[in-house]
Formats: sequence, structure tokens, C-alpha cells
Amino acid sequence: MGGDFESYSAQLRKGVVQLLVLQVLSAEPLYGYALVKRLEELGEFVAGEGTVYPVLRRLEADGLLSAVWVNDVPGNPRKYYAVTDSGASFLSRTLEEWDRIVAAVHGLREAG
Repeated sequence: MGGDFESYSAQLRKGVVQLLVLQVLSAEPLYGYALVKRLEELGEFVAGEGTVYPVLRRLEADGLLSAVWVNDVPGNPRKYYAVTDSGASFLSRTLEEWDRIVAAVHGLREAG
């Protein structure tokens, strides 16, 4: 009996991080490090750059994010990420699914 909570938690967070990335970037384009800092403000969902950058690459490869290099400040250019139309549609559908899941969990907890 029992189960591996750490493994389950890691899988759950993996999906949630993708949702959070899309939600934050739907408000404004950000470069990777700024996104990491913004997500860290939301709580301990994100383990840092090692978590966020692979998610950004995957979402970009899937066509849900676009990216553009910007060199508008001294120093290195920054790669800014923005949600594409496909990404906005995906986010909308994902949030609807999330709401259904949350409602089901709350319903079970209230009944139990």
C-alpha cells in the first residue's frame, strides 16, 4: 500500500507548470529568466530554470509559443516568448479541463 508520493507529485507538477507558463505568457511576452522569477512568485511549483526552459522548448516545438530574440538592452540578447493563437486555444481548453477536475475533486471532498 502507499505509493510513491514524490513521483506522483512530480508528474502532477509537470502538467501544472505547462499550464502556468502558458497562463503567465498569455498576459505578456517574457524572456526565460523573467518567467522563472514570475513563476517563483506563485509558490514552490517550479524548481527553477531547469524546469522552465525544457517546458519553453517543448511548447515552442509544439507551436504553442513563439519566440523572438531581442537586443534592446545592454548585454546579451534575450529570447522573448509569447503565446501563439494555437497556444491561446490550447490554454483555453486546458483551463476548462482544469476547472472540471477541480470541481470534481471539490465535489468528492465535500461528499466525503
